Amino acid sequence: MLDTLTIESFEPLVGTSFWVHEKGHRIELRLTRTARVMESEAARLTRTAFSLFFLAPIMLPQQIYSVSHDTFAEPLDIFLVPVAKQGDAYAVEAVFT
Repeated sequence: MLDTLTIESFEPLVGTSFWVHEKGHRIELRLTRTARVMESEAARLTRTAFSLFFLAPIMLPQQIYSVSHDTFAEPLDIFLVPVAKQGDAYAVEAVFT
């Protein structure tokens, strides 16, 4: 399913909650923005590459997480990378190429 998702799939979801299911815990991720990659990079790919940026209440190590949202019938296995600390939260990025 991941290969069919586009930035347009996520743009209406900015500001909503996604959920990471990790070791019996449910952790909220707030989607804060979407962004396209540079055009020179996108020209080489079969779809326009994009990033999703989330805020998490705890530091999530870089790895693949099962992430759910009410919009999607099944959880998405997404590789999340911590990118910064923002106040009491942690910014996390997922890149789709």
